[in-house]
Amino acid sequence: MDEATLAPGLLIAAPHLMDPSFRRAVVLLLENNEEGALGVVVNHESELKLADLCRDQGIPYHGPSQKRVRSGGPVQPDHGLVLFGDETEDEDAQAVMDGLQFSASRDTLRRLCGVQQRHYHCFAGYSGWGAGQLEQEISAGSWVIAPADPRAILDTAPARLWEASFRDLGIDPAAMVPTHGGEA
Repeated sequence: MDEATLAPGLLIAAPHLMDPSFRRAVVLLLENNEEGALGVVVNHESELKLADLCRDQGIPYHGPSQKRVRSGGPVQPDHGLVLFGDETEDEDAQAVMDGLQFSASRDTLRRLCGVQQRHYHCFAGYSGWGAGQLEQEISAGSWVIAPADPRAILDTAPARLWEASFRDLGIDPAAMVPTHGGEA
């Protein structure tokens, strides 16, 4: 498996993956190299509303009242990250791919929450794997690799993204059979 081809890309949790942090997860893999991998679960919403987070941080919020912070993964859940489309220019952002960028800057969050746009999501925490760990999990059948589509990440409802990601690959997740045990 070529590490360079995994990021940026999606990891879709196999149906039999029962780890609560990754059950029915779609992970946007941001980085993968000989030291390990880093990504963010893009489809798990937390209970925290973005408006409440912004109020607690003293950030004006002008977005949808029901927009929730998403759980990016089990690592450092008190650290934030924002994914957003390339229609917004931000000096603190890093490109993930054409059409998608990210930032861990509070200033970026302030700028995005200060306008009424919907092409961004805020995450608490991230997902990380040690050297070779992700490749072992993929070989065990815990993850399906897919290309990342910025519009799907930004526009598909979180509750629909897992199944939609499989369907985009022509796979019916209900018909998948575990290989090698696949429990990660």
